[in-house]
Amino acid sequence: MLVEGICQRLPKRFLGGVMPHLLIKKLPPLMLLGVALLLGGCATGSIFTSYPKQIQPIKLQLESKQYTQAQAALDGRQDDADKILYLMEKGRVAQLAGDTDASIEDFKRVIEAFEENDEKAKVSASDTAAQGAALLTSDNAIPYAGEGYERVFVHQFQAMNYLMSRNLEAAMVEVRRANQEQQYELERFEDEVADAEEDAREQMEKNDGFMDSFASLQAAAGQVKNSFQNAYTFYVSGILFEATGKPNDAYIDYKKALEIFPDNAYVQRDVLRLAQTLGMREDYERFNKEFGNDYPPPKASEGEIVLLFEHGFAPVKTNVDVNLIINNGVRSIAFPTYVEQWQAPSLLNVSISGGAVIGETSPIVSVQALAAKALLERLPGMMVRQILRLVAKNETSEQGGKLLGDWGKLAVNVLNVVTEQADRRSWLTLPQDAQILRSSLPEGQYQLQLQNGTAVGAMDIKVVPGKKTLIRVVATGNTFHTASVVL
Repeated sequence: MLVEGICQRLPKRFLGGVMPHLLIKKLPPLMLLGVALLLGGCATGSIFTSYPKQIQPIKLQLESKQYTQAQAALDGRQDDADKILYLMEKGRVAQLAGDTDASIEDFKRVIEAFEENDEKAKVSASDTAAQGAALLTSDNAIPYAGEGYERVFVHQFQAMNYLMSRNLEAAMVEVRRANQEQQYELERFEDEVADAEEDAREQMEKNDGFMDSFASLQAAAGQVKNSFQNAYTFYVSGILFEATGKPNDAYIDYKKALEIFPDNAYVQRDVLRLAQTLGMREDYERFNKEFGNDYPPPKASEGEIVLLFEHGFAPVKTNVDVNLIINNGVRSIAFPTYVEQWQAPSLLNVSISGGAVIGETSPIVSVQALAAKALLERLPGMMVRQILRLVAKNETSEQGGKLLGDWGKLAVNVLNVVTEQADRRSWLTLPQDAQILRSSLPEGQYQLQLQNGTAVGAMDIKVVPGKKTLIRVVATGNTFHTASVVL
C-alpha cells in the first residue's frame, strides 16, 4: 500500500521518460536503487513474488469451483500496472463461473488497454520509467502487455461470452477481431524478430551455446510455425459464419484452420463438406484425395452438436541460470523457460447417458506450444536486456563501494541479487490445449456423459432440427465447467 500511494503522487513527467543511463550517472547509488525499486513497485507486483506463485491459489480455487474466492482475490489487482494480466485471469474465472456479464466487462477493459498500448506504440517508442526500472531490477518491472496468442484468446473468449448471452452479432464482431489480430501479428512478426536478432547478433556470437540451455523450450515450440496463429479461433469463426448463413465465409475460415492444424478429422470433414456444397470441384477433388474424410450431412430431423473442449492449464515458466560471456568475464544470468516436455493432449470421450458413444474430441490447438514459441521468439531481445542490466547493476555496485565503502557495495549487491528474477508472467488460466468434436443427433433432450482421464461428469443439452448446439466443456483438474447454447 505504501508503494502504491507513493506511485500515485509521483509527477507524471517523472513517470514518463527517465533515461536509465542518466539515472545511473546523476543519482547516488543507494538512492538510485531506491528509485529502481520504487518504480518497479509501481510497475508490477511480480518483482519479489513470482507470478506463478501468485496465481497458484486461483487455479486451485477453480479446480474446486470456488469462483467467488478466486474473483475476490483478483479484484484487488485491477488497478495494478499489470492490470491486463490480472483482468485476463479475472475474465476467464468469471466466464467459467457462468458470470457472463462480469466476464464481458473484464475482457472489455483488457481490449481497451490493448488499444491504448497500441496507440502509445504508434506515437512514441521512447524509454519509460518502467523500462528504466527494468534495467536496474528485472523485466518484471515492465508492465505486462500480453502475448499475441493471448490477445487472440481474449477476443475468442469474449465471442463465447456473447454467444452464451445469445448476442450473435456481437460474437461475430469478436471472432472477426480475433482473426484480424492474427493477421496483425503475422504482419509485424518477421520485422520484430529480425530486429531483435540483429540487436543480439554480437552477443549471440560471443555466446554461441546460449540456446543449448533451452532444449525443452525448443522441442515444445517446434510443434507450431509461429506463436499467434490459432486454428481453434478460425474454427469457431467458421461455426458462427455457418450459423448465420454465410457458408462461403465459413469455408474460408475452415480452410485456414486446416492449414494451421491439418490433422484434425473434424476440420477435414467440414472443409470437404463445404467444398462439395459450394461447388468447389477442384478443391473437393484435391481434399478428397488428400484425406478422403467424407461425412454425411445431418438429416432433416437431426441437429448438430459442436463441442469445444479446453483442457488443463497453460504451462508455467520456470527459471534457468545461463552462463554468458560479458566483457571477457563469465556471469550467470536468470532467464525464463518452459521445462515440461510437450505432452500429447488428453482426449474427452463423449457418450449419451444410457446410450451410444458419440465419439472423442480431436486436438485443434496447443497453447503449450504457442507459449513456448512466443518465449523462444523473445529470447534474443531478452538476452540484450539482461546484459545491459548486468552492466548497469555492476556500475551501481562500484559507485556504492566508492561512496559508502564495503557496506554500501554489499547493500547494493544484495538488492541486485534479490531483484534479479526471470520474468515468469503469462496468462495462466488459459487451457493447455483445445479440442473439438462435431456430430449429429435426432431432436430431443439429452444428458451427455463426459470422461477425460480420471475426470467424469455429465451435462444436459437440447438438440433442435436444423440448428447447431454449441457445447463448451472446460476441464481443470478433475472438474468440468460446462455451458451450451442453441445457435
